[in-house]
Amino acid sequence: MNYKELLYKNALKEIEEIYTQSKYDPDVDLYRSFDIINSVNENQFKSKEWLVKEILPYLSGVKHICIMGSWYGLISLLIRRYVSDNVVIHNIDTDPLSKKFALSLTDGIRHKNTHFVIEDAADFAISNIEWFDLIINTSTEHMEQEDITMMTMLKKKKALVCFQGNNYNEIQSHINTHDTLEEFVKSLELNKVFFKESLATERYNRYMVIGR
Repeated sequence: MNYKELLYKNALKEIEEIYTQSKYDPDVDLYRSFDIINSVNENQFKSKEWLVKEILPYLSGVKHICIMGSWYGLISLLIRRYVSDNVVIHNIDTDPLSKKFALSLTDGIRHKNTHFVIEDAADFAISNIEWFDLIINTSTEHMEQEDITMMTMLKKKKALVCFQGNNYNEIQSHINTHDTLEEFVKSLELNKVFFKESLATERYNRYMVIGR
């Protein structure tokens, strides 16, 4: 069984457990089932696999990776397939259940030295971002622009960033969208840009920038 089949198997198992618990506990959030489905859907894999494909040429010498707004850890799972166990990956998310579901979904899949931290990404960045060689953020549309600017300013000079954004304005929680790729690039205020591209989906364009 390959990693993707095991991931889907774990997702179905977790959804079944949520449903079973909901029959006896009214506090169980059934929406999590839909959330888990979304976390491994076609668009999620498409955008994350795109990210990993484009970031691979820049991973030489990278020892510490930070993923902001990591959700259930799909990016770290994909990156871990290409880096050694000596590379330390930190997943940061405010959702108090993100670690629980991330560990459930990756059960049986190699993730040594992959850590999950429940904390606001901006707060974590203030105290820790200088330790990382690569900062990944695929949730910029959910974050205030000043927090994103703070991350790029506090990182060490040679640290790489790989940020994704979009122009999907129909979701209320998307508080920081950009109409064009160039507008997104400009908002990051990077000293050097090595890669910038847009990926079209059915509903919106997803932007990705790699630089320092």
